[in-house]
Amino acid sequence: MNIFIVILLLFALLGAVDKIIGGKLGVAEEFDRGLASMGPLCLSISGVYCIAVTALSSHPETIAGLSAVLPFDPSLIAGALLAPDMGGYAIATQLAASQPLALFSGLMVSSTLGCLISFVLPISLGGLPSYEVPGFMQGVLWGIIVLPVALVAGGLLLGLPLPVLASNSWPVLLICAALCLALRLVPRGCIRVLSGLGQLVRIAGILLFCLVTLGVFVPAWSVAEGALFQEVLVIVFKIAVTLCGSTVACGLLLSHCGGAIDAVAEKLGVNRYAAVGLFVSLATSVSMIPLYSRMDTRGKILNAAFAVSGAFVFGGQLAFVSSVESGSVGAYIVCKLAGGIAALLLAGAFTKNAKPAGNGI
Repeated sequence: MNIFIVILLLFALLGAVDKIIGGKLGVAEEFDRGLASMGPLCLSISGVYCIAVTALSSHPETIAGLSAVLPFDPSLIAGALLAPDMGGYAIATQLAASQPLALFSGLMVSSTLGCLISFVLPISLGGLPSYEVPGFMQGVLWGIIVLPVALVAGGLLLGLPLPVLASNSWPVLLICAALCLALRLVPRGCIRVLSGLGQLVRIAGILLFCLVTLGVFVPAWSVAEGALFQEVLVIVFKIAVTLCGSTVACGLLLSHCGGAIDAVAEKLGVNRYAAVGLFVSLATSVSMIPLYSRMDTRGKILNAAFAVSGAFVFGGQLAFVSSVESGSVGAYIVCKLAGGIAALLLAGAFTKNAKPAGNGI
């Protein structure tokens, strides 16, 4: 078991102990928040996972045809559009020509670009007031620009030879360049398209969940094998428990490490809200959104840039990766953090003159 997962499980255990003793340690509520994620996770993951694996496993000739036609591995399509726990990994593993390419597309590309397109942008843009969107998108641009840094780091750690890595990275670079241009030239139209895609993914997840559920209660109408149901439920359970540890750890950090947060804020040249936003984004960027309007200008841009690659690195995605490919956890973490840190450095260099608005929380 990976050391990062062990640490998060210990935090989850601390939350469970606090539940037993009546919340005296102050983390029982955070533990409950992690447990509450199990239902939404099952709704968004289980149907897509079961149907994708079943459908692609049943049509090997289609996969072979795609491999022959496309100038790159077809698994990149899934990785570039979907987060790993929203079908990106399941589809990529069925389409990839080799195991290393499956890991590259289904974990590295999917947890960065795929997560950005299918989750981070739709959720963030839906939760921000319209006047905050331009600043947020400015930060996202910096995060997209340094995505190659994250993917190269992850690909090399997976053992992909440089020629293979190069031949399967240019489509991602092309998508990143197109996104940058679209967000720069036609931001409103691009935002509408990305928001629509996010809604489409959400609706598809719900419909496929209903379809899979129907098969569980009416076996004659089942569209997936029973083993897949068990497999995805184990994945959802592991993610939820790991999220319990992540939320407990974040809660302790925010309540007992005010000095460390102030030090980070001062080092980055942002206010405390922005520093807290970066900390909570390590678990989930969703928790950063309510703080966004209270950040200073520089802090907003840094948080948006970091969310492209760095968000979820120690949250549900880490739990998902450890559940399906425990040997790739190290490469996943390096990929995400390399992209997130590079985004902070680049965005910080272009916002150095912006002053923090204040440090009170």
